[in-house]
Amino acid sequence: MAQYILELKNIGKTFSGVNVLRGVNLQLEKGEVHVLLGENGAGKSTLIKIISGYHHPDKGGEIYVEGERKEFAGPKQPKDAGIHTIYQELTLCKDMTVAENIVIDKQDQLKGFLLKRKQFKEIAEKVLKRLGSDISPDEMVRNLSIAEQQIVEIGKAISADAKVIIMDEPTSSISHKDSERLLEIVEQLRDEGVTIIYISHRLQEIARIADRITVLRDGNQIDTVKNEAVTEEELIAMMVGRKLEDAYTKERVELGEVVLKVENMCSDVFTDISFEVHKGEIFGFGGLVGSKRTEVLETIFGVRPMTGGKIWLFGEEYVPTTPKQAIKRGMAFVTEDRKKTGLVLCLPILDNLSMLNAKGSTKGGFLDFKRLKELAQGQREALNIRISTMGLPVQTLSGGNQQKVALGKWLDIKPKIILFDEPTRGIDIGAKAEIYKIMAGLVKEGVSIIMVSSELPELISVADNILVMNSGRMRGIIGREEISQELVMSLATTS
Repeated sequence: MAQYILELKNIGKTFSGVNVLRGVNLQLEKGEVHVLLGENGAGKSTLIKIISGYHHPDKGGEIYVEGERKEFAGPKQPKDAGIHTIYQELTLCKDMTVAENIVIDKQDQLKGFLLKRKQFKEIAEKVLKRLGSDISPDEMVRNLSIAEQQIVEIGKAISADAKVIIMDEPTSSISHKDSERLLEIVEQLRDEGVTIIYISHRLQEIARIADRITVLRDGNQIDTVKNEAVTEEELIAMMVGRKLEDAYTKERVELGEVVLKVENMCSDVFTDISFEVHKGEIFGFGGLVGSKRTEVLETIFGVRPMTGGKIWLFGEEYVPTTPKQAIKRGMAFVTEDRKKTGLVLCLPILDNLSMLNAKGSTKGGFLDFKRLKELAQGQREALNIRISTMGLPVQTLSGGNQQKVALGKWLDIKPKIILFDEPTRGIDIGAKAEIYKIMAGLVKEGVSIIMVSSELPELISVADNILVMNSGRMRGIIGREEISQELVMSLATTS
């Protein structure tokens, strides 16, 4: 019997003369959780795509499954070898049932046209029961939550007798409660002998489930270590190439006058929200995913209708009706999903950075491209956006650099209040530290920030005050001196 379920030898990858992965060697044992850790752009995604058959490794790279050398010519061959990948962007067919999705890779093995639907359901029921899920096999996938869709993806892999399951940031878009359930499933699969390759930026969950951790940086394999033999600080140092002191950076800023006052604000999904934000303050919104924190920001920005209450902006009564009105009054909104609502992915970085200033940068009715380029270049330098040229499509950037572009496009309009929804979602620890420093610099200049975050350590370390939401209702405001994870979670989870 082969010693390793999956072995990678000297795996490298070059694109257009650029070496993005160099000499990676991995040996994965049966029934282990092996974490891939590294900053955005470290080479994790490229490595996954090589294992999954989407990319071929450079000459000299070898892949072995249970001791047998494999040369994958496409995604089907790794699946046939027992390797299944669950990507961050889920690949389910949303207009098919749960059962149809679970058996999609083995439908051709089932005989009899009339019996197939019954067989689909029986297989799905068995798999879902194994995972401890009460999802109905007959439910349409489009009606499921993201967490439930993750379970269906895992069920699909199990039904195909997966020996290795690759999970790419599986908890990035789900609640704390759903994350806990998913981690329990990962532990269960490991105990059943399934090997998991797990990618995450969340060091706390890595500490819980990892057996071994491989750290990549700039395409190089830095080390493979046992979980119990390494500290969080050592992992961060390996990821970023240095010690990351004071990751949550925020100098104490003396707060100024009230710039935004909200009194008993209501919408169709929340009620009676009241708070004040001062000049130079970072005002945080805490609570579980689905507690309607984002909807509060959307209402203030005029995206969602306000059905009751009052708002005062810079001392004057303000009734939000459209985002255009909010922008004119000095507000910016960096949304949670930068790919869908924050950026135009197919457009160049230059166009994304300058799109809000295009109207004001004209000469004789024509765009002043020289001025637009100067403005965009200024944001590139100020925010340390690491790129080779401004003409690259923004979708080619790492998550951290994309987030900087999503913020940078707003800064040229000199906003006085920035609504920041999940500012560090899906970016690595080094990029997070840079975003915190940018936020700290903004409030030092007198900008006010209203921030929604599901990352409690970040929220507690950065915010001056935290309003906690629970099921569309305000549960309380916690001042800096009394903020704790226990208090925030208590308010977020009890009625």
